[in-house]
Amino acid sequence: MAESVSASLVQEKTAVVKEIKPRKRALLPLGKIFSLFSALLVFIGVYKSINLLSLMGYFLLLALFFNAVFASRRLRNVAVKRYFPDQLYAGVPSVYQIEVYNVENKIIPPWYLLDASSDRGKGWAIPSLGAYVRYYLQSRILPLHRGYLELAKLELRGSYPFGLVQKRVWAEQKEKVLVLPKLGLSRPGSLESFIAKLSTLDDNGNISSFHPLAQEEFHGLRVYRPGDSPRAIHWRTSARRGELMVREFEDFPGDDLLLVLDLGIGNNIELESFISFAATVVHDYCRVRGNRMVVVLVAEEVVVFDARADYAFGVKVLQHLAVANACASVFEYRNACIKAANLLENITLPPATLALRRNNGTDLFEPLKDRLVPSLDAKTAREKGFYEPPSLAEEA
Repeated sequence: MAESVSASLVQEKTAVVKEIKPRKRALLPLGKIFSLFSALLVFIGVYKSINLLSLMGYFLLLALFFNAVFASRRLRNVAVKRYFPDQLYAGVPSVYQIEVYNVENKIIPPWYLLDASSDRGKGWAIPSLGAYVRYYLQSRILPLHRGYLELAKLELRGSYPFGLVQKRVWAEQKEKVLVLPKLGLSRPGSLESFIAKLSTLDDNGNISSFHPLAQEEFHGLRVYRPGDSPRAIHWRTSARRGELMVREFEDFPGDDLLLVLDLGIGNNIELESFISFAATVVHDYCRVRGNRMVVVLVAEEVVVFDARADYAFGVKVLQHLAVANACASVFEYRNACIKAANLLENITLPPATLALRRNNGTDLFEPLKDRLVPSLDAKTAREKGFYEPPSLAEEA
């Protein structure tokens, strides 16, 4: 049963769009009527020995043949390509552009473009394209699962000049695009408060008492730089000088964070829920913050990220989560934990630490137990009121 569920999830993650190719050349409704009328004229002309009707019938059949030959005239000179300006998230409609480019110094007659991956079922009617002219279209797509999405080939249809026979031409290559995991909703500031409280626990699990100003050593003021924490801005001085000034500190132990994403063992539906929870935490923490963040991904492929928590950093982590798989066995999981511990040995770790784990994750985190005391899962986060899974978020 578990193997069948795992196999179905693998098929969903690849999310291959099945492309059913129709015939390259087909009669349009008007072409069918035209051909029947032509055949009728030829039959009557031959049967009644009326040469004029026979000649008209043959002439109409010749026009039908001429349209079939030249229906896709110069469509091979059209280059089409999709552009995705923003990251794609599973379950979220996204807008993208299609570039149409005439690569030859010849005018291309009107034609039709169809994208089976788009939610636009009728496609687009493209006017005549002049020499080296670019034409842009806008469409939407709704990816359902994380991972690489293989898009259908773009289809070009031509029926010029008479509109009797339609000929189809497909783009040379298929395209792949990475879809990031589904995101839930989190209450702003609640997770930071949770992490700050956990970071003050001593070895016995008790809250240490300290003076608030003892966390940081103030050095002075300097000009704001991209990546600085907005909380460090000194607004009075900034207003007086007309530019943003920030306080310069030795350390922010409550803001810098070591986050471990433990995917556990086995690929199933629960793993997808956990990845959505982990992606939500990383996305929200990196959205407005500029503090240091170390992320350890304990999975089939162990990865460590260490940089300032900003949008680009968050996208980089989510891109790895989009294609991540859990370990297949206990042996593989233990090796992943040991590898993660070895990668952390040469890194100066932030004082605040949090491990995100699956609900059914077994207690096999020995190599990192000393560093990672506090842990959190999606169920606990939901019970504490600062996380809603994607399904509930969509209903709200």
